[in-house]
Amino acid sequence: MPPAPVAGDSTRRLVLIDFDGTLAARGVAPRAHAEAVLAARAAGHTVLLATGRAASIVHPDVAALFDGMITAAGARIQLGTEVLRDEEFPAPLGRRAVEVLLEQEVPFVLEAHEALYATAATAELVRSRPQPSAQELSAGIGGGPRDIAEAVQVPADLTRESFAKISLWSSPVPLEDLAARIGPEIGALPGAIMQHRTASGELHLAGIDKADGLLLACEHLGLEQSATVAIGDGLNDLGMMRIAGTGVAVQGAPEQLLAAADTVVPGPAELGVVTAFQSLGLI
Repeated sequence: MPPAPVAGDSTRRLVLIDFDGTLAARGVAPRAHAEAVLAARAAGHTVLLATGRAASIVHPDVAALFDGMITAAGARIQLGTEVLRDEEFPAPLGRRAVEVLLEQEVPFVLEAHEALYATAATAELVRSRPQPSAQELSAGIGGGPRDIAEAVQVPADLTRESFAKISLWSSPVPLEDLAARIGPEIGALPGAIMQHRTASGELHLAGIDKADGLLLACEHLGLEQSATVAIGDGLNDLGMMRIAGTGVAVQGAPEQLLAAADTVVPGPAELGVVTAFQSLGLI
C-alpha cells in the first residue's frame, strides 16, 4: 500500500508517470528509470504508473515498481490493492462499437483488465510485430511488444466481451467519424497518421481521463493537488498535465502538451525520468 499521509508534511509528492514514450521505449523501461521510481518511493513519495495501456499489457515487473496504477487512460484506478475506479463500456454500447468496427473492417483490439480481445486476423497481425532483441530486454524492465502479443485472445463473439477502451489502426475511416457512428458516449484520441491516409488511435468513454486518477489519488492520500507531478509525452497525458502541481513533458511531445508543461526532459533513451526526479528533488 502507498505510505499513509503525514500531517504537516509539505514535501511529500504524488507522482504520475506515463509508460510508452516516457518511462519506456518499445515497452522496455531502462533500469535507471526503475531505480529512480523505487528511490522516490523510498524517500516517501507515492509514485503511480499512469498509462493508456490496460493492466493486462503492463508487465508484472513494471507494475511491481509502483504504489499503484492508472490504466486504460483513467478507466481503472488502483492504489495498492484498493480499486478506486473501474469503468467499462456498458454492454449495449460495447456491442455497438464492435459491430461498427467489424462493419468498417478496421483492425482493433478491445482492451480489458484481464486480456486483449481481437479477431483472429488482428491477433495474428499483433503477434507478428517485430520483437526487441534479447539484449534490449535484458537492459531494462518489461517484455516489449511481447507483453501485448501474449495478452491477445480470440473469443468466439467479440460483441459479448467487456472492455474499457479500444485501440485501432489502419482505419480507412477517421476516428472522429467512427466515434460519431458508435454514439455520443464515445471519445476519440487520434494517434499517428499511417500510410495511405489511414488512421490509428483510441476510442474511449467520453469523460474518462488520467486526470481523474490524479484527483482520486490526491483525495485518497490526503494530499493537495499542488503536491502532484505529472510526466508524459502523449495527448492522453494532457488532462493530468494541466491540473498537476508540476507538469513534465518529454521532448518531441505534441505542442499542446509542451505548452501545458512546466519543464521538458529527454525521452527514455536519455533517461528523462531520472532527470525529472533529480531536478524536482524527488531522489
